[in-house]
Amino acid sequence: MSTRFGRGALLALLALLVCSGTAHAAAADSADAPPITGVVRDTAGVPLANARVIINEVNRSTVTGSDGTFTFRSLRAGTYHVDATLLGYAPGHAVVTVPEAGADVRVVITMRSTVLSLEGINVTASARSADPLNITQSTVELSGKALDRSVGASVAQTLSTQPGLSVRYGGPAASTPVIRGLAGERVLVVQNGQRTGDLSSTSADHALSVDPLAASRIEVVRGPASLLYGNNALGGVVNVIATDIPTTIPGRTSGFLALQGESVNPGGALTGEMTAPVSSTLAVTARAGGRDVQDTRVGGGGQLDNTFYRNLYGTAGLGYVTERVQGGVSFGGYTFKYGLPTLPGAEESGVSIDGDRFEGTGRLDVAMGRSGFTNLRVDGSAQRYGHDEIESGGEVGTRFRLDTQTGSVTARTAYGRLTGALGVSGLRKDYSPEGEEALTPGAASVNGGAFVYQELALSGERNGPSLQAGARYDAYRVSPEETDDPRFARVRQRDFNNFSGSLGLNVPLNDNLSASVSVARSFRAPTVEELYSNAFHHAVGTYDIGDPELALETNRGAEAVLRAQSERVNAQFSTFYNRIDNYITADVVGDTTIVDEEHGEETVPLNVFRQADAQLRGVEGQVELVTARHLVLGVMGDVVRGDFIGGGALPFMPAARVGGSVRWDDGKYSVSLDGRHAFAQDRTDMVEFRTDAYTLVNLSTGISLRRDARIHSIVLRADNLLDEAYREPTSRLLVPSPGRNLSLVYRVLF
Repeated sequence: MSTRFGRGALLALLALLVCSGTAHAAAADSADAPPITGVVRDTAGVPLANARVIINEVNRSTVTGSDGTFTFRSLRAGTYHVDATLLGYAPGHAVVTVPEAGADVRVVITMRSTVLSLEGINVTASARSADPLNITQSTVELSGKALDRSVGASVAQTLSTQPGLSVRYGGPAASTPVIRGLAGERVLVVQNGQRTGDLSSTSADHALSVDPLAASRIEVVRGPASLLYGNNALGGVVNVIATDIPTTIPGRTSGFLALQGESVNPGGALTGEMTAPVSSTLAVTARAGGRDVQDTRVGGGGQLDNTFYRNLYGTAGLGYVTERVQGGVSFGGYTFKYGLPTLPGAEESGVSIDGDRFEGTGRLDVAMGRSGFTNLRVDGSAQRYGHDEIESGGEVGTRFRLDTQTGSVTARTAYGRLTGALGVSGLRKDYSPEGEEALTPGAASVNGGAFVYQELALSGERNGPSLQAGARYDAYRVSPEETDDPRFARVRQRDFNNFSGSLGLNVPLNDNLSASVSVARSFRAPTVEELYSNAFHHAVGTYDIGDPELALETNRGAEAVLRAQSERVNAQFSTFYNRIDNYITADVVGDTTIVDEEHGEETVPLNVFRQADAQLRGVEGQVELVTARHLVLGVMGDVVRGDFIGGGALPFMPAARVGGSVRWDDGKYSVSLDGRHAFAQDRTDMVEFRTDAYTLVNLSTGISLRRDARIHSIVLRADNLLDEAYREPTSRLLVPSPGRNLSLVYRVLF
């Protein structure tokens, strides 16, 4: 374990000790106010288990027990907004006033049944958790049965059916999300708000070290998010959410066990999670799981050789909660091994990647007052990642190491109708490739940023019209290591300092409908690979040459969003335009000859990273409508068009899609049929990356059963029923996508 990683883990532990000491001091000065105890039920009075209950003002959340009850302890006296969300029900809300002393404050939240998949409180899109109807950017949330109906072998495949989202596919392991045509270092994937600290965004053959079966919820922000997350969020953010650090003390032990099996990736996955109270102020959580699948079967018959995938992971966390302070630490590990599919015409096959990621995180929240600075959060993480690329003969070709440390301090603010947050954040990455096939020298990247975000309520209503504005300044430096390798003679230190900003207006048209417009300026610094590469890149079959003079990418964009959420309609439509100056792209300019010790001289494509101004524009939408009792009809569509300002199409753009669905769901049993047609994508000068049109038809059925204190959910899916042979235009790897697939997902909540 590296010294820097050890220091980061120690700092996380110190955060908990500080939290504990401060909490005990606060508890000694005054007794806690009475707790909030409540029940979530439907309109018939039946208790609802496993509903997510949130108190946004204090960053607390919990889930209801089998009898629909929940408890929030260690709250300060004051007024709180309590929100409840549960798939199959419209969100519920209650306003609760907690006195200085007295009996428990009791509340009943009634939720109305709906067969629609309505989004709940979103924690990713803004500095303050918010109702989706009040967010100016386009968002996606998957949880509950909707998540089980979509879960695949990777996070990207799980999200790929949503409007505006697609997958950069390189096998079941090396699959990463694409948002509105942007991928790689332009899309930030985080877990519980923290960077994943792996190399999944840097190359098409690198896997994301997060398993989707372990997620309780996945949130996506489509469009620039640099204001809150800094570099790498120019295209959007994917937040995979699970319980790593408890934010409240549960009244009982709860958790889940889930398993998944797929015929297209023979094998299976298993994961489990448990949260338990230790005392009135302490709770622990633990999660463990793994996946083991064989080579992928592709459309039209046959299989994609050398695409096996195995992982094991585990996390343990400790949460501490008192009236004024809450916080905790978590520690986890993720190990993996997978094969790289053989590219057409490649000389070498059987290459695999073997690696691991270890992390420690710490968080501290301090309640400060009801106005002014209301809450202070300090959090941080330290991660150590490494993987070896193993040749077919068993020798290690290249070894990659990445140490990542993050830290931030965020203060929530409230001044009358003006609420928001301000803060500072820091990021350090130490990247070290080793071996004769290393593309770049090692490099250290350091980023420091400061931001302010404010929301002005234009009326006295909680969900009235609002104006949202923010600004951020970042200082980012990339420092390559000194080396005697003549390939990297031109490398030098680079500084990328930049301003980001956003302005948005949200107007509720009625209780269930809102419209918003926003403009934003965001940025992305060039990657180490784009700056300093000078080697043959085996994963994509090209000789890559970087440019150490590359400038910062800057995006100026606008978006308009219309949302509707009610018991009968769930819809979201958006249109967007992004002008990206100095857009960096891979440009195959011809061939070059390399000398390989094993194969001798070989002619390969020569790829040079270059920049040009570009624009992306598109529309996307989805609507679900309850047309009869238990019956839902849906339609979706998306299209994005990317062009260089000087002429020519951007490469690796997703195909335009349209789709429809019909679902019958009575709350216990469900059956759904959906189809999606992707049009041909031939807007590229690189003929080999053009793709034909294809149509996918999927069928699923599910059942949800309550047995005592447990809820059992079973979903059986048949994906790509027609066994269509197709390929994704968003990937640099010329590999076919999965064929017909039978998938079983079983989850028990307790």
